[in-house]
Amino acid sequence: MVSSFVTLHKMSYDTEHVRNAGGTPGMITGIPTFAELLENPSLASLYTSIRRSATATGPELVESTAVSKKTVYDYLRKLEQAGLISKVGDDGGTTVYTAEEFELTVTVRETEVSITPELIEVIGQKDQYPAIERVLEEHGIVTFALAYDLVKAHNKGDVTIRQIASLTDLSPGTTYDLVEALYSILNLGDDESGPTTYTPDDFDEDEGDLLGKYTDQ
Repeated sequence: MVSSFVTLHKMSYDTEHVRNAGGTPGMITGIPTFAELLENPSLASLYTSIRRSATATGPELVESTAVSKKTVYDYLRKLEQAGLISKVGDDGGTTVYTAEEFELTVTVRETEVSITPELIEVIGQKDQYPAIERVLEEHGIVTFALAYDLVKAHNKGDVTIRQIASLTDLSPGTTYDLVEALYSILNLGDDESGPTTYTPDDFDEDEGDLLGKYTDQ
């Protein structure tokens, strides 16, 4: 008797809940790990380290991270199970990993937020920047992601810090601290200067049409 098999992984198809099925690298079983990336700076930093270096091995990560050797390998196993990293080779008997790009989109009551590696890289530094941790704990990921995008828009001159505070419902002081933190992490602005509108006292009182533009979106 001849058995026949349908090789689904070579196909690409969409369903109500899944797009591009069949193109996924390996089996994704660790969905909670995506959530843990938002809560665990060490895990987020390890993933970011692999992503920024293109490839990495366990011993390399042990040397470059502050966590224990056991924790590094626990994290690698967890990230691989979640589909966030993949094995791409072998270097003298040592497994070589690469990071997978991802976008986790969550929609609740018509509000949609996308978690990306870029966002995870910033969140992974929340221990060094209290403003980031404060916004995440007190206002949540949607507000933080919105503020992240608006700070990048501020760097382009599209919004003022006052508008960021209004759109995110953050206090002027918290907004200022968060802008300062993100400018530092993302290397925004000139080398010797921070945001153009840099202190709470410098908020632009004339919001013009820009606030309406972002509110309408």
